[in-house]
Amino acid sequence: MKKLGIIFIVIISLISCSKEDNKTPVATDYYGKWTLIKMTTFRTANTIFDKLEWQESYVFNTDGTFVKTRIENNKTTTASGTFKITKTEKETLLGLTYKESSPIIGTCFGNLSESLSVNKEGLLVSFWQACDGPGLVYQKLR
Repeated sequence: MKKLGIIFIVIISLISCSKEDNKTPVATDYYGKWTLIKMTTFRTANTIFDKLEWQESYVFNTDGTFVKTRIENNKTTTASGTFKITKTEKETLLGLTYKESSPIIGTCFGNLSESLSVNKEGLLVSFWQACDGPGLVYQKLR
């Protein structure tokens, strides 16, 4: 009987440990403001926040809308639209659809959509780099 008890405790310990390792953020973790913290391009190495070519942020609202703001050369540009969160076994994706064309849409296809993913560190990463755009990484403000 003691052996069964020990086996039961070991199994429970293993299950609880594996659940902790696979913990993913819940959907509400995506809502709020995400600020650009790192930019990589083919011309420059990783850049720190105070030396970025521009400052940028996304605000994701609980009603499925978002606003993107970019400040470049003392000029502020905003664009907005709707977003959807899609979770796969490997990643969490955010698909953005803008209301109208804007120069701040980071897209490979020149359309009104933009794709982002949340990496293992909980940072938001733009897909724009896949088609020679800059690699943009955002951190959520707490």
